[in-house]
Amino acid sequence: MKRYARVLAVCMSLVMITLSGCGGSKGGETGSGDAAESSSAPAQAESESESAPEEKAESSSAPITVQFWNGWTGNDGNVLLEMVEEFNAENPYGITIEMDINSDFQNKIAASFAANEGPDMILGVHTYKFTYPDYLVDMNEIFEATSLEKADWVPSLVDACSMNDTLYVLPFQQTSRYMYWNKDLFEAAGLDPETPPATYEEWTEMAAKITDEDRNVYGSGISYTDVASNLQIMQRFGGLYLDEDGNGSYTANFAGNEGYKKFLVWYKDMVDKGDNPVESDTGSMMQAGQIGIICSGAWLNAGLKDAGLNYGVSLLPDGDAGSMNPSTVSGFSVTKYASDEAKEACFRFIEWWYKGFEDTKATGIMRWSLDCGFPSVYTPATKDERYTSSELLMAMSADPSVDTTYMAPPTFKEAFLLANEVVDPLIQSVILEDVDPDSALDKAQSMAESVVERTVSE
Repeated sequence: MKRYARVLAVCMSLVMITLSGCGGSKGGETGSGDAAESSSAPAQAESESESAPEEKAESSSAPITVQFWNGWTGNDGNVLLEMVEEFNAENPYGITIEMDINSDFQNKIAASFAANEGPDMILGVHTYKFTYPDYLVDMNEIFEATSLEKADWVPSLVDACSMNDTLYVLPFQQTSRYMYWNKDLFEAAGLDPETPPATYEEWTEMAAKITDEDRNVYGSGISYTDVASNLQIMQRFGGLYLDEDGNGSYTANFAGNEGYKKFLVWYKDMVDKGDNPVESDTGSMMQAGQIGIICSGAWLNAGLKDAGLNYGVSLLPDGDAGSMNPSTVSGFSVTKYASDEAKEACFRFIEWWYKGFEDTKATGIMRWSLDCGFPSVYTPATKDERYTSSELLMAMSADPSVDTTYMAPPTFKEAFLLANEVVDPLIQSVILEDVDPDSALDKAQSMAESVVERTVSE
């Protein structure tokens, strides 16, 4: 099985891929036409508060096969495969989901749409509202066609996937960052293994106590190449990278930003003191027991568990910019190439993913949390006893009312370009080249203004 291809990396153009082939639906006479284990709780029926759709009713008048493309190629992809097989075997509608999981998904979908063809359904990301608005149907339709209710999703995530009242992506997964710590290293350093740092100042203090040069152990594991994680922490120090005036104009927020400067000094100080390695793959070092504290996504749980590490996980500490949970969102989209019959079939599958059938032991959205370790975007699932009894999931579940805006105002189309062309070079110049933080921020300001100018003029 291929390695897990994270959607965030895909979106940030760190992974860009090609899509070959295309497929519409094939149904009756009308055929045509995007991991971590967290709980060992036994499967049981879904919460009674979450009513299942009227499944096991009459079958569709004609069998139909729909094409479903996505890029989940790791252990989480295995969960998708199992759930699709379960749906195909148990649904009474004559629906067959034909799934293509491909690490080349992103370019694959781009090439397909460019050729004016495509699959019926994908797992895309919230930025598709900018990239492919003309190729996706309004997912608000699903709330009229099924028993799903829009109010059951975290509002800020729905907003991130919407534009001009059109919902382009129905949230399936929220990708955030978390703080992990090695409990054994904490204990060896005389620290309470159950009490992680509550502030970034405490992070620094604890890291210094954990570092053991003789054992090649570092107290902190911030990676200079992990821009996605660094963005998360830096934003907590100094807020969004762009401000919006409400009239479609954006102002870069780098020069003179004391929060960003504080982050750069904080990170650089740990590197200079030898408490944070200048390494790119600190995740592997964490799995090897060489890192005390690290920032990473939910997928790190799988490697830490496989390594037998005694670890804890929590939300990242708040910084000077206040409480937040910056996130990207991925989810279900139905394309304009789906026939009416295929669209209905896609909606039935999506409804089943969140609600199951009456005898479904664990819905797809529940397994995504229990087996893959992602906090749920679907609030009825968060009330299930299996969810609430998972120490890991509860530790990673943020207040749903906290702002999830990531990097720039949601109306700005090129936030990831900003990350790659401005923030990543900014951090690396300070960490690797010893550039003065103020000078580095001034240069970042100029670069960000260039990105804004190019973006707005397009």
